[in-house]
Amino acid sequence: MWEEFENALAWYAAAPVRWTQSAKQELSAAAEWIWIVLQGDFAEEQSTAQTITGTVISMIPLVDQICDVRDVVANCRKINQDTEDKFAWLALALTLIGLFPCLGSLAKGCLKIPFNYARKFALKGGAKVLDSGLWTLTKPYVEASIVKLNQHLDHPAVRKTLAALRIDNVWKHLAEQVRVLKSKLNPSALIKVFDDVIDALGSFTGMMKKWGNEALQTKAGQMLQSVKTVRDQANRRLAEIVKPLQDWLDKLARRLDVEADMNYRAMTNSLNPHAFRRPTQEAEIAAFEKDKPGWVDKTNKKPRHPPEITVPSEPGWPDLDPKVKPGEKSPPLKEAYKTFEQNTAKATTYPPGTVLCRVVDPQNADNGAYWMTKAEFDKLKTKDDWRRTFAVWPSWNGNGEFVTYTVPPGEGLRAWEGIAATQEIKKTGYKLEGGARQIALDPADLKMEYLGKRQPTNWGYSNFGETVDLRGVPVLKNNWHWK
Repeated sequence: MWEEFENALAWYAAAPVRWTQSAKQELSAAAEWIWIVLQGDFAEEQSTAQTITGTVISMIPLVDQICDVRDVVANCRKINQDTEDKFAWLALALTLIGLFPCLGSLAKGCLKIPFNYARKFALKGGAKVLDSGLWTLTKPYVEASIVKLNQHLDHPAVRKTLAALRIDNVWKHLAEQVRVLKSKLNPSALIKVFDDVIDALGSFTGMMKKWGNEALQTKAGQMLQSVKTVRDQANRRLAEIVKPLQDWLDKLARRLDVEADMNYRAMTNSLNPHAFRRPTQEAEIAAFEKDKPGWVDKTNKKPRHPPEITVPSEPGWPDLDPKVKPGEKSPPLKEAYKTFEQNTAKATTYPPGTVLCRVVDPQNADNGAYWMTKAEFDKLKTKDDWRRTFAVWPSWNGNGEFVTYTVPPGEGLRAWEGIAATQEIKKTGYKLEGGARQIALDPADLKMEYLGKRQPTNWGYSNFGETVDLRGVPVLKNNWHWK
């Protein structure tokens, strides 16, 4: 038990200073730590505990148990504010089904993500009726959870677990697990899990009462009593939730089936990203000499949109020409100012909710430096439009796919916007005109959870009209570059 407790301290939050300085004998500090963790987002002293990650699978029993209890405590607090709020009861039910014993640790860790996103909707209390329309109301939250779940499944620890369990199609596996949950969902099953959580909470409360001061003992007792108050009403209230929740689980399983199909099916006209190669600039020039595409010009005229020659700057905005330290790789915005037409780059703040777009090939990182607004992207009708107006050489970007990024809540996203400059291959006369409005930003300012799934541009993957060998493996796989 003590070893599990110390592991839990290390996992969830830094151990209290009094705990470590007293050679782990200061039990009152341990009691306060339990109190903070069980309060979750409702704790008044957030600085005393680090953010709980909660997404990577842990085999430490006490860690998992504390997390489960914490979520139920948070739900019960919401219910006690208004016991007639059906959506608060729905949030509790979503928490409880994620604890059903039929789920293995992998499925439990994965399915907590869509359940938690749906719970966020429920706790907002925006809807009035709990009926068959629940899926439609929660769909934006479910779609956001799919993005997060994809990121979770890319974690090395999760990939190792999938390999060890020999799960080839994890989305199909999760869909099956959701259907198992639906078949086992009834009021008695929900109550059984609720009672198990209350027993665990009783154990943690006992620790706080034994080790904590008088004030903490009182708080711990009140917390346990508030959860038991909810339990007294749970039989009737949870019974009202079962049918709409079963319908919701059925649709969630279908959505996971779709994701399984999108991620794992072999598609006849899909490029093998492992075989994808961008041309070198030498190959680019040779292709132009053989058969010049319409999107590139060969002329000795001065560029229509001459590149910037001085570095624009604004305090608090990304550096458009950061210095490279010896031994370091060139940063994403190195000489980025040269991609803008003279005197057009403006420091811009994109408000929350703004959708940006980025054209990519299978090798490109999603979180690159160059973007455009969705309005600019929607103007593009062909690959030729994009290459010409955004002045993008094939050796830089092979195209074929795009991603979106939605600016998250907060202060907005600081970036530079201006006219794309004409690009020229020196001593050849080959030029890309430019002229579209481009965005340059610091990739470090992007948050992965607000990235959309890759989608096809429907422009194909060829650069000069050549035939590209298309073999049956998925292409549209996000590629977030970790720094």
